[in-house]
Amino acid sequence: MDLFLYGFFAVTLVKDYRSLPDDIKSFPLKFPLFILLICHFASVYINEGFDAKQFYAATREFIELYGYIFASYLVARHTDISEILKKVYFIAVAICILGIIEIILQGNYPYTYICRAFPIYTGYYSLDDIITCIQDYRIRATLTTAHPTAYGTLLTCLTVLFGSLWNNPNWKKSHLIILYGLLGTNIFLSGSRTAMVCAALGIAILFLRKRHILLKIACVGLCIVFATLYVNVIIDEFSQQSKGSSLTLRQQQLLFTLVQIQKSPILGNGVGYTKNVFDYDEDGRPINDATIGGLESIIYRSLIDYGFVGLGVYYLFALWFFIAVFRRRSKNYCGFAGYTLILTTTLFFTLSGHIGNNTAFAFLLEGLMLGNLIPAEDKEDELEEIESEVLDED
Repeated sequence: MDLFLYGFFAVTLVKDYRSLPDDIKSFPLKFPLFILLICHFASVYINEGFDAKQFYAATREFIELYGYIFASYLVARHTDISEILKKVYFIAVAICILGIIEIILQGNYPYTYICRAFPIYTGYYSLDDIITCIQDYRIRATLTTAHPTAYGTLLTCLTVLFGSLWNNPNWKKSHLIILYGLLGTNIFLSGSRTAMVCAALGIAILFLRKRHILLKIACVGLCIVFATLYVNVIIDEFSQQSKGSSLTLRQQQLLFTLVQIQKSPILGNGVGYTKNVFDYDEDGRPINDATIGGLESIIYRSLIDYGFVGLGVYYLFALWFFIAVFRRRSKNYCGFAGYTLILTTTLFFTLSGHIGNNTAFAFLLEGLMLGNLIPAEDKEDELEEIESEVLDED
């Protein structure tokens, strides 16, 4: 997928070189992204000195993580967002149907066929066996993503995105209802508890956006009462070590992180360090330590690689991104869809971390929302200037 990203930028440089300077100038996330890159470079310098290879690795990781935001931003600046979303709708329906088929057949056959089409495969599964993540205690669909939780990220983003279109006159409610049913079914089939919570939060934010303040207060109160009544049930569910991620496992991950950052807590251990703390099998694939199971939060990974400064800058970027979209929320539906996406995905990554390319799903959609808002803002500014000129002439 990263090859498509670099290919897109190469084509953009050649084809749209005239408009690119204006696009970069209008991009509102330049400063936080620059600070993030400096933080990555500082971590490399503190741990490796002037190591060109490590600086290259840091730059590449930065582009392959945040480049999707700028790429989709460029697309939305020069393309009708409605046409894009219509194509996304059919893709989402196809994804959901394939997810249901995967559970019915109890095997992820699309994943196998797609991976076999490429000459090199570096995934976690054996293509000679029936690939499935279904477990005795939980149904788990994954489709072509790296993990059911990554699939849950994609489904959460699509739920929030199309949930914002409910009152849009350009969309038939019957079409949206079909998609909502498919997305809800697949979120359940993914078995991702994080996806269930974040999708529900996103829909709640969209539903309450224009509701009376008393209704908002009542809903918050009900959530508090519900959490109080069922807190023990929730704790018991997440305390069962034999049923996926648990509180004990998260505690082990936290302790592991604290041990890893003792050497360099301020700027971390350097880019890609977390990839080197696990053992590898004979095929070069990482083997997670059974006592920690991985690093299921962006907090753990950011602390180990980039320290407390890196973690702070990451959330500064998320806050900056949120504000950039929130202040334009009155422009059109992309405003509230965008800031809801940012809220839910930031929570998602905090609870479950970066798994596979799940950040690409989120950043592509968030970049589309941001890119659609900026031209709308520019047009309004132009109209205001024209109106002022007319008034001056009168």
